Amino acid sequence: MEWTVAELGASGVEIRIKGDCDLYHAPAFARDILGGIERGWRSVRVDAAELVYLDSTGVGAFIRILQALKSRGGRLSTRGLRGAPRRVLEMSNILALLGDEGPGEVRR
Repeated sequence: MEWTVAELGASGVEIRIKGDCDLYHAPAFARDILGGIERGWRSVRVDAAELVYLDSTGVGAFIRILQALKSRGGRLSTRGLRGAPRRVLEMSNILALLGDEGPGEVRR
């Protein structure tokens, strides 16, 4: 899994993720994002248009990030989330807690 971070303002970022958010990649992803939250990020938007796979460890990473932001008055949202990763978050009732902008267009 790869991810890039782009600033959206003083305390907001967009994180574009690509590949598999799984047992092997999710812990490093969560640590990186939680570190940013510690440094002051309050609005995190995850562009998941290129997220291919999401397992329970990836769901756990999203939950940890969501909890960290909520405890600081922040917000986690997604866009471009589709396919199996979207269904996993829907079935685990996490999608309802996110500001989800829907599947949107496929980016290349």
